[in-house]
Amino acid sequence: MIESNPQPDHAKAFGAFYTDAHVARFLVWWAVRSPTDAVLDPSFGGGVFLKCAAERLRELGGWPEAGVHGVELDPSIHAATAAAMGSRFGVPPGNFVRRDFFEVGAEDVADVNVIVGNPPFIRYQRFAGDARRQALARIALGGVQLSELASSWAPFLVHGVQLLPQGGRLAMVLPMEIFHASYAAAVLRFVGRSFRRVYFLTFKRRLFPDLSQDAVLILAEDKGDHEAQIRHRDLASADQLAEMVETGRTTLAAARRLDAPSLLGGRERLVEQLLPRRARQLYAELKRHPDVRRLGELADVGIGYVTGANEFFHVDAARAKQLGLPPNYLRRAVTRGRALRGLRFTQADWDAALADGDAAFLLHPPDAAKLPDAVARYVAAGERNGVNSGYKCRSRKPWYRVPHVYVPDAFLTYMSGLCPRLVANECAAVAPNTLHVVRLRPLAAVGAAELATVWQSSLTRLSVEVEGHSMGGGMLKLEPTEAQRVVVAAHPLRGDASARTAEVLDKLIRGGGEEAADASVDKLVLVQGLGLSEKDCRTLRAAARALRTRRYTRGEVA
Repeated sequence: MIESNPQPDHAKAFGAFYTDAHVARFLVWWAVRSPTDAVLDPSFGGGVFLKCAAERLRELGGWPEAGVHGVELDPSIHAATAAAMGSRFGVPPGNFVRRDFFEVGAEDVADVNVIVGNPPFIRYQRFAGDARRQALARIALGGVQLSELASSWAPFLVHGVQLLPQGGRLAMVLPMEIFHASYAAAVLRFVGRSFRRVYFLTFKRRLFPDLSQDAVLILAEDKGDHEAQIRHRDLASADQLAEMVETGRTTLAAARRLDAPSLLGGRERLVEQLLPRRARQLYAELKRHPDVRRLGELADVGIGYVTGANEFFHVDAARAKQLGLPPNYLRRAVTRGRALRGLRFTQADWDAALADGDAAFLLHPPDAAKLPDAVARYVAAGERNGVNSGYKCRSRKPWYRVPHVYVPDAFLTYMSGLCPRLVANECAAVAPNTLHVVRLRPLAAVGAAELATVWQSSLTRLSVEVEGHSMGGGMLKLEPTEAQRVVVAAHPLRGDASARTAEVLDKLIRGGGEEAADASVDKLVLVQGLGLSEKDCRTLRAAARALRTRRYTRGEVA
């Protein structure tokens, strides 16, 4: 029996998520066009692509025993799937290699002209050591250099393309990271110069609703030295894939042709292609406006500090008093995004957050200080409980002093529902990595309250949806590099006027008037500042709302 989803817990260790049969059937149907095609699945898992390839070849009058090949690293899955393919389709065991895909060279797959599959998705934290070095060395032979932050799918895709002969085709499931991860730009450029035509298929309903990772399908044909024509089609759901297979007709002719240089050069994101034409044109014009800046030009965005043991380093007021910890050994910390309720985070906000459990005191001894008795006793208790042996703690000296603790100018939530919130830090609080911390650049000529104000504009609301990426349940995640790409109007107010405006808007938002506050910011920043019309503001507002609705819809289980 060939399974589409075998042993999920075991497979997870190998970075696998298995593809539904109708998705695999479509990819194979599109890629396999001749009875003499030879198909390779470079990480075949439960064999769903192999099964579909064998059936497709038989349908075309071909021979699966000659045309179906695969590679798989997991020994138990390799044995089970190879045996099933042999008994059902007569494919010999020699067609299935048990090896790391990056050990496979062109000489091992000389007859293959089609690659289909779903590469393993292993994040960079676990994709390490010899496996990473071998993968990066293999793709470097083709001139592709990837950073240490690359997940495993990226070199996997590149190596698959490298193995294809002239005229070859590729059809794969990929994570949506190909469009939002900074390291993926090199992969996109490589694919764009390796095929004559490349199609990306996205879906209004997620392909894999139970996974936090979003997915996209790539279809690439006519391998060679080309500048690819890149097209994109946004389908309602995976059901349309089955319809195309059943009718024998694709809807790829209706795919929108993209500006390949802009996409491959990182100047435009794929999600921008989902916008109505007027919104897309307006957004592109505003990105070039002299008074519009990327957030990264005005501020540095990073993650907060990492303690390695929050339950030890974060103490509430009662515990700090009970232990007798000196005030100069404690820092005010905001620990949860829900504590950020307006445009300003004040001392009163921190006091309320502390009472609600959304803030704490961070134990943070001064440099080279002799520990007072109360602190020394608390540190000794931590050592008795093994806190100092944790990974983060044991890698620093002294283990009980958390590094990279500083007071930022503002805080930024990075997992959000409606929109990430940027809030001026007016109480000198610090934050752990549950929040992003924002530090203004010396020559930014913009204050934290002003930045928090312009963040409310419809332009920035739209930019956040474009630059961030959707997670499970429709949540929007904004990595530091993505946040730094968000565009903001850079010049609306100065001095006392800015402070007064921020105060008024802060009160409005806290009172539940978020929409009214946003409309006020649009009038002030976009109309009076940038010269936009009210109609332009409505266009931006509607576009941001459409993308937000899309990610919420995609977060639902179909």
